[in-house]
Amino acid sequence: MKKELNLFKGLKNPSFFFYDLSTTEDIKGYWKNIFRLILLSVFTFGLIASFGIGMDPLSKELNNLPATAYELEKFLFFLGRTLSGIFYSIIILFIPSILFWTISEKGEYRKHVIIQGLVLLVLLIEKLTYIPLSLFFSLDWFSSPLSLGVAAQYITEKSWVIYFLGCFSLFKVWIFYIQYKGLKRLTEQKNWLIWLVILLTNLFFWAITALLAYIDFSTLI
Repeated sequence: MKKELNLFKGLKNPSFFFYDLSTTEDIKGYWKNIFRLILLSVFTFGLIASFGIGMDPLSKELNNLPATAYELEKFLFFLGRTLSGIFYSIIILFIPSILFWTISEKGEYRKHVIIQGLVLLVLLIEKLTYIPLSLFFSLDWFSSPLSLGVAAQYITEKSWVIYFLGCFSLFKVWIFYIQYKGLKRLTEQKNWLIWLVILLTNLFFWAITALLAYIDFSTLI
């Protein structure tokens, strides 16, 4: 049976969404949904960049530049962020899906990508919350009150640990729930194996995120 799935409805009712996904033989509009998700990611990254969020490491250098060079650097920063939105969405959609697919006995790879499509939507919603936190409260992403980054800053001064714990937020709990529901329906594996793969996959990506923040990757571009 061929069926087109609404990803936003999947956020509202994951159980029903994944039941539909598991019984669908051919996903109608698969690549259209992927393209829309990538565009949404580009828009989100571009919107955040348009507010100058993330430019702090470059601020001192930019202030010493002539007006023309300053505008060029701002444009390159914006362009770099929008390109990051493309790479970010592709990584989130396709890399974890490969890992999840390895424990699936019958689930198609494309269906695991759809699971990650819901995950990407949640991650982009989380990124949008960084805008008011930065503009009105001057808080970095790892200092979000919805994450463990705040508590980490009282426990340790080690930047990498703060960034790593800052990755864990209420939104990640939402993501765990989505991934569990999807994998349980598509793989029919034991709970311990599903949770092990989910935790290890997410911990790996958090570690990479913390590492990039620690080495201040934006200044290397």
